[in-house]
Amino acid sequence: MGDVEDEVRRLIFLTFNDLENEWISSGKIIRFWSLDFQWVDSHDAHKLLESLVKTGWLQIDGDKVKPIESLPFFEIPIGWAPMVRKMIEGINFVPYGEIDSKHEDSQIIIENDNSVPELTIDFDETSLQNNRSVDPMIQKITEIRIHISNASGLEVREIQRRAQRKRKACMPMTLWMALLLVGREQRIDISSFL
Repeated sequence: MGDVEDEVRRLIFLTFNDLENEWISSGKIIRFWSLDFQWVDSHDAHKLLESLVKTGWLQIDGDKVKPIESLPFFEIPIGWAPMVRKMIEGINFVPYGEIDSKHEDSQIIIENDNSVPELTIDFDETSLQNNRSVDPMIQKITEIRIHISNASGLEVREIQRRAQRKRKACMPMTLWMALLLVGREQRIDISSFL
């Protein structure tokens, strides 16, 4: 299996980790990639989502999205970030475990195909910009995750999973606050982030 396909699977694994086989709204995924993980801005997150649908990695129903395949556990290296530009250009889906000797030749996206449903995203970019200006801690999410990972020895993926679980238990909680709680549970000094 090629490295680029594994990169896409890592992105999908992190995105759908706690919600396997569940449909997630496209707006939530865009917020997740742009605000929570800060991998891209909202415009590129939309383009990335469209690309993953067109190349067959994600299925879409209205504005709900879920992966085409169930993924096994993926090790996520500390500080990992997806190769967003390459993914937006298009990496065609190859089923997990299928060996394709020609996968290097099949990484360019097929021209826009009318058979792919149009993505309808319920997402307000101005609210995203307003949220960023209201909450400066959003800028420190990556830094907090890396700090907790380095101090605790836990993988970033595991830290993110625990933080997301806390957010589900206490719905209005922000991601950075959930991450700080994870750090506190690990008896890590998080005072520099308060």
